[in-house]
Amino acid sequence: MANAPRNARIDLNNATTEELEGGKLQEGGALGAAKAGRPAGGGEIGDMRALEQIMGLILLDLAAAEAYRVAIDACKTPEIKRQLEAFQGDHERHARELSDALGASLPDEPDDRGQCIRRYTELSAREERTALVAMRGNEELTNDAYASALASDLPDAVRRMVEANWQDERRHIRWITEEIRTRGWELPEVPSSLAEAA
Repeated sequence: MANAPRNARIDLNNATTEELEGGKLQEGGALGAAKAGRPAGGGEIGDMRALEQIMGLILLDLAAAEAYRVAIDACKTPEIKRQLEAFQGDHERHARELSDALGASLPDEPDDRGQCIRRYTELSAREERTALVAMRGNEELTNDAYASALASDLPDAVRRMVEANWQDERRHIRWITEEIRTRGWELPEVPSSLAEAA
């Protein structure tokens, strides 16, 4: 995908709904101008909800990459660190590719949700077990967000990108879940009588 000049790109840190609805997205991006009246599938976004979904995925992928950075620091086993580094790279690639498709520059800082994800991971990831449990929760968020985005009216090229990214997300959560299970790190179920009393 060809990139637009830097000054022609929307800054996701500061973009307003009015700017997005006003068509300030670069025409050359795979999503083009929002609500331009052109049919989805031809390189333009079909509706504002879909545009917001893609922007949300970019911010969420960046937050997940940062959370992986925190989790990696808590891990000692080389195999686990290598796998988490690969997952972090996937999230960074997803954010770059979606940002290019949107014709937007990557944000300099995480949004409120991204800050919460990072802080949650910082508080939770004290060693490998807690790092993987925290990342499983983060991957549940990204999997749900990608599944939700696929329900939007997306151009064909962007839909293929989102579907491929979702396959990565599904692979991440499968690996993390299996690693927790095989190492015996699964958290015990709270008996229903205790849960009801809480």
